[in-house]
Amino acid sequence: MVKRHYKLMLSLLRLGDMAVATAAWGIAYSMHVAAGRLGWLSKPTHSFDDLSLPIVLSLVLVVLIFSRLGLYEPKRTKSLVTEATGVVQAVLLVWMITFAITSFASGEKLSRATMGMVLANWLVLAAFNRLMARTVLRWFRRHGWNLRHAAILGTGRLGQRLYHTLSRNKWTGIEVSYFVDTGRPGETLFDLDVLGPVNEIDALVAAKPVDIVFVAMPGAQHDDIEQALNRLAMTNADVRVVPDLLSFHFLRHDITQLDELPIITVTHSPQHGWNSVMKRLFDVVGSAAALVVLAIPMGILALLVKVSSRSPIFYRQRRTSLGGKPFTIIKFRTMIENAEADTGPVWAAPDDARVTWIGRFLRRSSLDELPQLFNVLFGQMSLVGPRPERPELIERFRQHIPRYMLRNQVKAGLTGWAQVHGLRGQTPLRKRVQYDLYYVSNWSFGLDIWILVLSLFRSFARPHA
Repeated sequence: MVKRHYKLMLSLLRLGDMAVATAAWGIAYSMHVAAGRLGWLSKPTHSFDDLSLPIVLSLVLVVLIFSRLGLYEPKRTKSLVTEATGVVQAVLLVWMITFAITSFASGEKLSRATMGMVLANWLVLAAFNRLMARTVLRWFRRHGWNLRHAAILGTGRLGQRLYHTLSRNKWTGIEVSYFVDTGRPGETLFDLDVLGPVNEIDALVAAKPVDIVFVAMPGAQHDDIEQALNRLAMTNADVRVVPDLLSFHFLRHDITQLDELPIITVTHSPQHGWNSVMKRLFDVVGSAAALVVLAIPMGILALLVKVSSRSPIFYRQRRTSLGGKPFTIIKFRTMIENAEADTGPVWAAPDDARVTWIGRFLRRSSLDELPQLFNVLFGQMSLVGPRPERPELIERFRQHIPRYMLRNQVKAGLTGWAQVHGLRGQTPLRKRVQYDLYYVSNWSFGLDIWILVLSLFRSFARPHA
């Protein structure tokens, strides 16, 4: 149900975005002039009037692109981080198009210093604008304005979880008024009335109007859901369906639409798109820097390995990484050559007779894995991720460990969430997989950095190596 004040808020938000764009140009030009007077930069060769064309062009693009990217759609169930990410992408796109058209189509050469300042100011002001808009809206909602009242169809686990989620996230401004369930009319749930039956939802909404109706019923009640949706089509309420995915413990969910068909991906990797580019850049810079810093220590370790055994310094083995793709992992040799000739592929045990004297130290300190920095540099591994496993062992584990293969939704790592918690070698496999899947489902750059910090402090304490 579209509200008048909602249209007013959107109009104010559009005006705010346009004001921010204009201010970014004005502030950038003033900063360039001031820097020129102080001798920090060369003085701008153009006047502020010369920026009229790019300013007007950017304002037109703001109206078109911001709307196209959904920045003026209802955001009650979207977090500030999600909105800020969309705003940053939109600003970058508008800025690049404006720069390109102005520079190449019109023949006018804008100062790169000015354009850089425009972008920096624009990003800061745009983020501040959206933050202030949310702050104002939250103030209104705390005082009982700009609220949306909702009904939840379903009193089962899904409906109750939705209620608790909305209750925790007051910033949405959505208040639940009542539940609807065929089997429990007349009862109460969380001090709210339970109305019914579901097949009279249109009459219930007419008698007790709400702005939103959440359909949160188990998938097994498909017929009831279909009937409820048909009846809700005769009301003015916004209808939102919460898919019953609680029984599917996969990764992050991603919803796309192909023509009119919604498609839910339940194995959505967090490291895709821009995230994958940034993580790869982080891996390249980090591994290259580590190889430079550790070049001499690695050379000394290589000499010790050679002295301890007549075998080659490096041990190469087939492992799998992202998508189950095999690659050859590189490690300092810690065992005698052909150590698995009699046993086949098995994990090393404590006090394993096959381990050399220097190999025992390398294993306990994790220094045997330093050559894997080359695997990271070549793109076969990441600095952080689930440890890579051998293909023959994976075939065994996938049959007995539920969701084991979901580890392959991200690149294998030099270190990982399970490793910094002491889970490797002769430790429970199911527990390790649990930690690996936690990492995949909750990945962020902050988590990667925290794991790397923990790895530095815990690498010399590996009782299960």
